[in-house]
Parts: sequence; C-alpha cells; structure tokens
Amino acid sequence: MFGRLFVKECKQTVKSLVYWVIVLILIFDFTSQLGDTEIARKPEPGQEEYGYKSSHDPELIMKSVLGELTEEYYRESYTTYPIGFYKNVTLNEEDDRRIAGILKEAAGIDGREAAGQMVEDWYALQQETGTLGAAGEEIHREPLKVDPAEGLTYERFGELMDEADEILGGGSDYCKEYRENSAKVAMTYEDALEEYKTLTEKDRLTGGYARLFSDYMVIFLGILPVFLSVTRGLRDRRAMMQELIYTRRCSSFTIVVSRYLAMTVMLVLPVLIISLVPYLNCVEYAQRAQISIDNLAFVKYTFGWLFPTIMVVTAAGMFLTELTDTAVAVLVQGAWWFVTVFGGIGRLGGGMYGWSLAPRHNTELNWQGFHDGFAQLAANRLFYTAAALILTGLSVLVYSQKRKGRLKIRGKILANRKSKSEA
Repeated sequence: MFGRLFVKECKQTVKSLVYWVIVLILIFDFTSQLGDTEIARKPEPGQEEYGYKSSHDPELIMKSVLGELTEEYYRESYTTYPIGFYKNVTLNEEDDRRIAGILKEAAGIDGREAAGQMVEDWYALQQETGTLGAAGEEIHREPLKVDPAEGLTYERFGELMDEADEILGGGSDYCKEYRENSAKVAMTYEDALEEYKTLTEKDRLTGGYARLFSDYMVIFLGILPVFLSVTRGLRDRRAMMQELIYTRRCSSFTIVVSRYLAMTVMLVLPVLIISLVPYLNCVEYAQRAQISIDNLAFVKYTFGWLFPTIMVVTAAGMFLTELTDTAVAVLVQGAWWFVTVFGGIGRLGGGMYGWSLAPRHNTELNWQGFHDGFAQLAANRLFYTAAALILTGLSVLVYSQKRKGRLKIRGKILANRKSKSEA
C-alpha cells in the first residue's frame, strides 16, 4: 500500500505546475551562477600573477581596515550589509565626529582634509603604476593601506573597529568577522601550486566543485520546496477531497509519509540531474590532466549538504499547511529564508557554517576551512534532518486528529468570524 501511494504521489507531483516552475528556477540558478565556471588550471612558473590569499598578519589587517575606513570617512559614505542587503550609510554630525575620533586614535589622521590627502596620494599612485586606466577605470586596484598609530595594540584596534561598526549600524567591514579576512596578499607560484594540489589531491577535484555547486543550489532550496508542499496540502481542500481521503483505510502515517517522501525525492531528483553538468566538466578535465576524481562527490554533497534543507523546508510547509489549512507556511518560511540567507554573507568563504539553514561555501577552494568546520557542518545537517522528521511526525499527528474530527482550526476561525459579524 505504501509503495503504491508513494508512486501515485510522485505522479501527482510531476503533474504540478508549481513543481516545474521550481525545476526551471533551479536550472536558471545553475546556468546563471555556475554555467560558465571553468575548472581551475594547474599554475605554471612565470605567470604574471597567481591570485590572492587572505593574510592573518595583525599588522597587515590593521593597515587594510584603516585604509578602507580612511577612504570611506573622506568620501562621507559607508557601505554596510546589515542583513545582507547593500546599504549606503551617511552619518549625522555627531556620529561623523565619533568616526573622526576613532580614525585619529587608530591612525593619527586628524580630520577629513588629512584623510583626503592620503586618498588623493594613493589614487595618484594607482594611475602612475598603471592600475587605473586613462579614464579612471579600474584595471587592478591595490587597496589603500594606512599605518596604525604608534603604540596601537591589536586588541585596542579591535575595540575601536567594533565601535565604528556599531555606529554604522552593523554589517560593515569593521566588524570582527569581516575585518579578519580583509587583508589580502599576492600568492606566489608555490602558493598557487599548493592550492591546486589541495584541490586535485585532497578534494580530488570534484569535492571542491561539489561544494561550490551546493553553495549556490542551497540558496533557492531554502525556500522553493515550501511552495510545493503548501500547494499539495491545499489541493485536496480546493478539490473538496478531504472528507473522502479521511475515510480511507490507509493509516495517517502511510498517507502523510508517502506524500512527504514523494515530494522530497522529486525535489532532489532535478538537483542530481543538474549536477551532471559540472561533474562531466570535471571528468573531461581530469582525463586531460590525468588526475583521479571522486565520482560520487556530487551525489554525496547533494544528499549530505542539500537534502537536509529540502527535507526540513518541505516538512515545515507540510506541517503548517496541515495545521492551519492556509498558505501561512510561505510567509513563515520566507521570513526564515530571508534571515538565514541574507544574514550569512560573512560566511561565504566556508569553514564557519554555524546553524544556518543554508550553509555556504562560495569557493571550490578552502579545503582546510571545510575540514576545520566539518564537525559543525555535520551537526548542522543532522539537526535539520531531525527537525524534518519531527515536523513530519507532527504532521501525521495533526492529520490523524483531523480524521477524527478534531483540530479544525480554520473552520473554527471562520465560524468565530461569522458569529462576530452576525453579532
């Protein structure tokens, strides 16, 4: 009985217009973000440049952050991402003085005129060295670096930058999470070769690109499944089929779980199919470069990284829809998704996964960061898997109670409204 219901629910899902809209959005997400991704090539000696890497040298971090603060203070315009969205901040007179005081203590720069002189000198140097074109367009910008004031400790520097971030409303480049990754240094051939070896040997190439694939796909998978589960939950009510379904001999567990399993399976299927594109690109490159790859990497990351998100979003939508007989799950999940995705911008490089519904790792590199944060990521994914199972169990309980004529929340609400209007 369970198998027949599962197959029937899969067929119903395939017939759903919402399902195919979700598939098209996932395809668009992949093609627009990763469709033109090229596999990293092995670096060769004598290249003009090899890219950049983060530096954790406190002195360099202070110079880089103070350079940015000097530039933004001079321009009287600050860029922040308080909840992930871009925001341009212009300070009032009092807060402007506070930033000026911070800059004076941290870098010995007294006033906007002094800051402007440093910025203009830096800009002129960029033009002389050819990093800015004749029309001022940026070829490669060497960031402004400002020496910290004599005697400034790194601890005091952190306190001042935390204060600056607070003045700006949070989400600025001066908060701890951002500033510690702000300093960049040019990689040498040896650095680039070591990075390439890590990608091809420790990650076996496909591991890195499977993480990058998961990073982009998890964004939309944190919201799209709720539309399918809500649509499926409300369809029986619209078709006036609830009473008929309630009287079937099948157990509530069989009906709800088969429906849930069908939706999650049909949602993960297009993800697996789409992953064949980057996988085949990796296979093609590996054959030319004569390196071995992990042929199951995309499958493992899809089920280990993405499937828990699909599970919990689908389960949340199903539970709230079954409980309320409304589409309120879309609003709830939309709010959760908004806070999760746009509140985790600082974690894009990977290694700091936290308890996010949509853990990010916006690079095929940084194997070490992934390795260091793996325990937290595994706990994260297990937590959401458990949450999905609990929500599914609650859906079974609510469905069972409704079959017994209880928990008709929507009906009670409508009845109360009607009685109040008559009164």
